Amino acid sequence: MSCLLIIHHIKGHFFFLSSSTFPSLVITALCLSPSLLFAEQEGVPGHKITLGTYWSSGEYGVRDDTDIFYIPLSYELSYFPWIITVTVPYLGLEGPGDVFLETGNIGSNTGNGEFIDQDGVGDTVLSATYQFEPLFKDRVFMDLTLETKFPTADEQADLGTGEQDYAAKLDFYVSQGKATWFSTLGYRYRGKTALYDLEDSIFASLGYMRQMSDKSYLGLLYDYRERASGNGFESHEIMPFVTHNLTEKITLMAYTIIGFTNSSADRTLGLQVSYAFQ
Repeated sequence: MSCLLIIHHIKGHFFFLSSSTFPSLVITALCLSPSLLFAEQEGVPGHKITLGTYWSSGEYGVRDDTDIFYIPLSYELSYFPWIITVTVPYLGLEGPGDVFLETGNIGSNTGNGEFIDQDGVGDTVLSATYQFEPLFKDRVFMDLTLETKFPTADEQADLGTGEQDYAAKLDFYVSQGKATWFSTLGYRYRGKTALYDLEDSIFASLGYMRQMSDKSYLGLLYDYRERASGNGFESHEIMPFVTHNLTEKITLMAYTIIGFTNSSADRTLGLQVSYAFQ
């Protein structure tokens, strides 16, 4: 599992928004104080570039480990109430050919998949988010996101399924003082292929973040996802994370993921940096 969190602006607040194409953990929205970031001018579009790096290693319910290295580059264009995001990643996989980045193990659970050592461009993701007007004195926020995954990864190299996927999700977040609660409910439709027994799935998450200083935040998120194939496993994961604002425009984030089923890696580490400008 991996994730890329992208900060966007909602009526004087700033939020992290995940790109849910990354594996089973789908991170939703984390509120940041607007004073920590630049003030968005009314009617002026915002831009954001986010670069991430993610490493994981695990057995995924089979005998041999699978190592994943993932470097997503994302560009975001925001003009209230719309946010358009495109993510193009570089992906490396080493291990049994039954494990995919977004789904975990979707092949044989006996570990008979062909061993691979491949890298290249991963699947490209395009999403559009509609931000609803804030509720209850700007304390409750809700987004609707539609997303599609384009199969730009090399299917022959086992870097992707070779099929187009679609997802829809609702993000909710509540800000109260220095604390923010956030949650997601979504559904993913996976393009079917004769090579893998892929299934559509529901995903959901619930998290909490607290401001620790003027520029630093700590948080914890729980994520659930139905199994992605008939040979796969449902996912239960938690993700502790820390963010720090280097400047009004540059934000760093570090995280790890702890999984409780064979759909998750045993060891993970993720880092990312975001740069916002107008």
